[in-house]
Amino acid sequence: MKIQSLSYVLIETTDLQEWADYAHNVVGLMRNDSLSDENNLYLRMDDKSFRFHVTTGQAKRFIAAGFNLKDQAAFEQAKGELSNANISFEDFTEEMIQARCVTAGISLQDPAGNLLELSYGALDDQEPFLSPQDIKGFVTKGLGFGHVVFAAPDLELSHSFYINVLGFGDSDYMNFPMGPAPDAPEIKLNFMHCDNPRHHTVALFESPIPPSGLIHTMVEVNNIDEVGYGLDRAMQNKIHISSSLGRHSNDMMVSFYMQTPSGFDLEFGYDGWQVDWSTFTKQESKIPSFWGHAFSPPEN
Repeated sequence: MKIQSLSYVLIETTDLQEWADYAHNVVGLMRNDSLSDENNLYLRMDDKSFRFHVTTGQAKRFIAAGFNLKDQAAFEQAKGELSNANISFEDFTEEMIQARCVTAGISLQDPAGNLLELSYGALDDQEPFLSPQDIKGFVTKGLGFGHVVFAAPDLELSHSFYINVLGFGDSDYMNFPMGPAPDAPEIKLNFMHCDNPRHHTVALFESPIPPSGLIHTMVEVNNIDEVGYGLDRAMQNKIHISSSLGRHSNDMMVSFYMQTPSGFDLEFGYDGWQVDWSTFTKQESKIPSFWGHAFSPPEN
């Protein structure tokens, strides 16, 4: 199976206007007016019809991550491989196809219960992308829109699923103590790439599933000033900064983390490593960042 990239995320909220304000005033995403309505907010960050789909519901949570396959042949091959591995999946209904702006798709769960969608034929929007915060584009194209970090109570089982069933490749393994005490428990993460140069498209964090349904997702901008402007906007709008500005040790990204209205974090970064996989050797990191990224949990 060759998954090309992370295509979109699906999110639930009890307050659609809160998400609209956050996306417009802080992240700099563009509302797709032709798709959005009183219960659905479609957000663009490039030429695709959407990258974030936020719906009204009973909770504030992450719903699903959608991944892109090249074409119908790759899609049918993926379905066949899932069937051979005895992995259950459901075909998109016509309503789901229309809502996702794709040709066809399926939904399935990983071993931790995280909801995944695989599809092909994602539609472009003919209207140019214009960021309401004048961001000069996000780093997407063949890289997809960014990455997601899922919780994995059984890290080994989930890692095996992504590698051996979904066809991801290992990028990095991270193992570091949770605090300065000699007996502090270790934090363990696996970082994995798909069929593009982005250092990782999926990461797995050994922990129970959080109430928000996701650890974090990431968007990437084209220069360090855009990161600084984004941090200013977050602070001006009183958004909780979950992690201060810093540079990661594995993908080299300079970023900060902020809380979204649905409770999970959004990493806002620049300068992520684009890897030549033909010469790459899997790495192990003992520290999460070279500098910065001081974690700050929310008060409530």
